[in-house]
Amino acid sequence: MSLIPSKAKEKIQANLPVLAINPFAGGFDVAELVSRQGIDILFIDCERAGIAIETVGPMARAAQYHGVAAVVRSKSRQVEEWVSILDRGVDGIVIPRVETAEDARIILETVRYATGARAKNIIIIPQIESELGMKNLESILEVKGFDLFLIGPYDLSHSLGFEGDINVPEVQNALDYIAKTVLKHGEKFGLPVTLANVKAWQIKGAIFNFHSLEALIKPSLELFKKEMGC
Repeated sequence: MSLIPSKAKEKIQANLPVLAINPFAGGFDVAELVSRQGIDILFIDCERAGIAIETVGPMARAAQYHGVAAVVRSKSRQVEEWVSILDRGVDGIVIPRVETAEDARIILETVRYATGARAKNIIIIPQIESELGMKNLESILEVKGFDLFLIGPYDLSHSLGFEGDINVPEVQNALDYIAKTVLKHGEKFGLPVTLANVKAWQIKGAIFNFHSLEALIKPSLELFKKEMGC
């Protein structure tokens, strides 16, 4: 299988928008189906979708065959798991619940150790999704070497005591604070977006546009069923 180099990291470095799709499912076939649709990043989710480590490699190859970057979200903050993911030839890694500057330094050290000369090509993304991560954001951002920061609105909402409601003013204000702080430090950010809010977040500076496959399919299916009368 001939693999096509992805341009996702180049686009991120150029501050251009990238589309990342999370299929929330494992396996070569689903990865290949999604990747041939002209996306930038296949978001392989070991944290929320429970994708097993032995599935990461085949999914990554399916994405890379179509010139799509394979970016994997680790299911934990365990260094050993990050190394195992990086050993499978992926293009990037997302680390959940980054909360301190020391967390950030360990991520960069691990990527350098695990990938050697390939480290400069890896898309490295810490996820800010807790009240503690938000409080320590300034010091986290002093650690340089990341491609962008991924904001997690739903987990942040839970951490702030709003049980997943991301629309309350307190959560919206927190999201705006994180976005503005990241940009103030000369860094880039992204977050889950919808068709209704993607433009608004791009105006605020988001370049990593994260969406689920289910959310893309559902409106089309509903429209099709309505047309069929069923």
